Amino acid sequence: MKDELRLAQGAECVRQRAAWLMAWLTAWLVAGLAVPMPALGATAQYSIGPAPAWVVPVAPGVASAGQAGQNSEGEIYLLSDTQSLADDAQRVTYHRVVSTAVNASGVDAVANIDIPFDPSYQSLVLHAINIVRHGRVIPKLATARIQVIQRETELEARIYDGTKTVNVFLDDVRPGDTVDYSYSRIGRNRVFKGIDFGTVLLQFGTPVARIHVRLLVPQSKSIKFAAANTTLKPVVREHDGRRDYLWDVRDVPGQTVEEGAPDWYAPYAQIAWSEFADWAAVARWAQPLYQVPESLSPALQAQVDRIAKSQTAPAARMLAALQLVQGEVRYLGVEIGPNSQAPNAPALVYARRFGDCKDKTLLTLTLLKHLGIDARAALVNTDLQRGLADALPAPGMFDHVLVQARVDGKVWWLDPTRFTQKADLDHLFQPDYGPALIVDPATQGLTPMRHADPASARRSLSVTFDASAGFDKPVRYTVQTTTTGEPAEALRATLSTTSLAQVQKNYMNFYAGDYPHITAAAPLRVRDDEPDNRIVTTETYAIANIATPSDDGKGHEVDIHLPDIVQLLNDPVATVRKSPLLLTYPQDVSQQTVVLLPEDWPIKPVSTIIDDPAFRFEQTVKLDGLHLIITDHYQALSEEVSAKDMPRYVGDLARARSIAGYELTWSDVAATPTPVATAKATGLDRMNWPLALLAAGMLGCSAWLAAVAYRYDPSPRGTADPRWVGIRGWLMVLAVVVAIKPLMFIGALKYLAGVMAIDRWSQLTTYGAAGYNALWAPLLLFELAADIVQPVLWLMLLPLFLQRRSSVPRLIMLMLLAGVVLHMTNMVLVGLVHGKPATSDQIWQVVGSVIGTAFWSAYLLQSRRVKATFTQRYRLRVPPPLPRTVDRVVAVEPSQG
Repeated sequence: MKDELRLAQGAECVRQRAAWLMAWLTAWLVAGLAVPMPALGATAQYSIGPAPAWVVPVAPGVASAGQAGQNSEGEIYLLSDTQSLADDAQRVTYHRVVSTAVNASGVDAVANIDIPFDPSYQSLVLHAINIVRHGRVIPKLATARIQVIQRETELEARIYDGTKTVNVFLDDVRPGDTVDYSYSRIGRNRVFKGIDFGTVLLQFGTPVARIHVRLLVPQSKSIKFAAANTTLKPVVREHDGRRDYLWDVRDVPGQTVEEGAPDWYAPYAQIAWSEFADWAAVARWAQPLYQVPESLSPALQAQVDRIAKSQTAPAARMLAALQLVQGEVRYLGVEIGPNSQAPNAPALVYARRFGDCKDKTLLTLTLLKHLGIDARAALVNTDLQRGLADALPAPGMFDHVLVQARVDGKVWWLDPTRFTQKADLDHLFQPDYGPALIVDPATQGLTPMRHADPASARRSLSVTFDASAGFDKPVRYTVQTTTTGEPAEALRATLSTTSLAQVQKNYMNFYAGDYPHITAAAPLRVRDDEPDNRIVTTETYAIANIATPSDDGKGHEVDIHLPDIVQLLNDPVATVRKSPLLLTYPQDVSQQTVVLLPEDWPIKPVSTIIDDPAFRFEQTVKLDGLHLIITDHYQALSEEVSAKDMPRYVGDLARARSIAGYELTWSDVAATPTPVATAKATGLDRMNWPLALLAAGMLGCSAWLAAVAYRYDPSPRGTADPRWVGIRGWLMVLAVVVAIKPLMFIGALKYLAGVMAIDRWSQLTTYGAAGYNALWAPLLLFELAADIVQPVLWLMLLPLFLQRRSSVPRLIMLMLLAGVVLHMTNMVLVGLVHGKPATSDQIWQVVGSVIGTAFWSAYLLQSRRVKATFTQRYRLRVPPPLPRTVDRVVAVEPSQG
């Protein structure tokens, strides 16, 4: 989509290319570090041993009937067991996962086990890998193929964290097998100075028969807990100088989150725990990490001196330091062990000219402090954002760090990882990630960042359709787009890595969806006003054959499309939802469309406003001489829509779409063409809602009838004689008939949809209308019912046919006979409506149906192949009672950030 090219919201780190060096580094990482390591040579990567003595054995749960019907990817999870020991000296986390494969897809899932760990501070111990088959335990740890691989999942985002993955591949796994494996990760990241925190889930995306969580800490540790989406309290015991917390839940339903939900929305039951008393304690922990060095390297001192000499105002110095870090230090995170939280020394970062958000922030702080500017590090969560306010204080709650600076009594939020910002201070985009933790001794809590200004995400388009020579000639189509604020920065980053020719090609393809005959009339022009943080692009095209014949064939019409606006009004992927919908906010898009008309057109001024709590859309239409001027304006008003408000939001989107655009029509019948201008019509304008609801009810009844027929289970009329079993011969022809039967009704339904549109339906069924006949309504309703019920039932027959069910011959004969009866009834009703007897063609169609029905019925009754093939009985399929953890898992471990 075009706005994705223009407004690519680029994540936290849109960087300079440094293409050749980045390619070399990536190749080195992949070639030198990502090679699978065979188990025999990987003794330093993991070990094999018994479970720790403090671990309590736990029996797997039993899958309920509901869980068996909701198995994920063919596997059912029976147990997720997480037990953690957080002693003063060490941290050990034990995991056990038990799941059952219910089909071939499940076999693939349970036979491949991935266990990630960070070798910079963790060691991994495998305890057991067993297959349970018909109650017999088959040990597999000794024979499993085990590899240690360096799977850098964030390398594309230029983050190298050194995490390794033990991959276990099991052979001879069969449907119905249960895989039971356990392991422990041992180690504590020393950057946290022995202070523990973590999060454990008591619910996942898929059902789990039993979730068992246990935390052991010394009695001397003071631990805070925060429960979310659960009222479950831990069972607490004290023994051996430790405090033992236990959560044990059974038959846990899966929790789904629809696409488009905000990241802060987490409906899963979970428990967070932390030794940090409050956010002030977290700020004190982070303060030494972002301590600015007293002395600078010669290279950094030279840059400080240069900036101080060239810029005297504090604001100008702040911008110069920011641009230096953004422009000369590319983004690359080597976040191994302590460097997952601790930045590298500024002198090192500047010398090697790369660093992650922590490195670039400390480097920026160093420059600012030595330039006499008050600045501090600010920890944020770019995903959780406002949800951070409800989180338990812990360092692991942050995924990004930036700079808070104070200049001339104002607070500025600077992100050194953004693409180089060359705007002046009045137009500098400042991010807003919600609450931030300022790394300062005086910090007592979270600080809200600057609220986003709608002007920081504004686009305005000026569009011209030059049809002054006539719509039968190629129309010159010009689009001038002015982008400001953050979208301008994103577009600037795109233009720095993509040729103008390619950008223009992408833009033209975007418009070609509405105007297939579009061609480029001039090269794309770009004017970049960096100080004002504004980019103006000008596109020029020619559109041939813009006028198309009208639906009635008596005239022509031209649609004025607004693709940049309409894409903002599209429905979300999931409209019926339990989770809120995240919106792009702030966002402000306006478009003025001018159509240069070839002649006078009777256009009435009109103004329409759609006011929704989440957005505002306004369109005005007016005529100025031969200039048709259409102004559209969309503005986002909220960052989300609650689940309960979705019907209202979707309805208002549909209303806005119905007016977003314009249609010019004229008649070719009159001696002089009569132009008419109308707002662009949509399917909603012609929708016959009562009939649509009736059709939905018919569809539901048809589905119920199909379900009843599906369970029809007569005794087979023959036995499975191997000489005749199989869908071959005439049965192949019959299979094709069954497959294409539903398709035969599509044309009829499409025709009926047009006839039953509110305007056409009124003409045929309203007393006194020109096309009225009292029998039109019963005829059309009869055809609607027949054309809905029959394809549903024929579709139901297809899987039965492939399953070779014993009911197939009887059901096919019944459907064929019903088709003949319906055909004859429809012929009679059509004759009554038109007042004419049936034509010879109609009669021969009925005769052909009768002959076909007789032929296939005789074949189904007498064929030995039919009797030998269709012998399978209907049985309720219940999966075996055993399954394993979540989302293709490794049970979730209390995180350490």
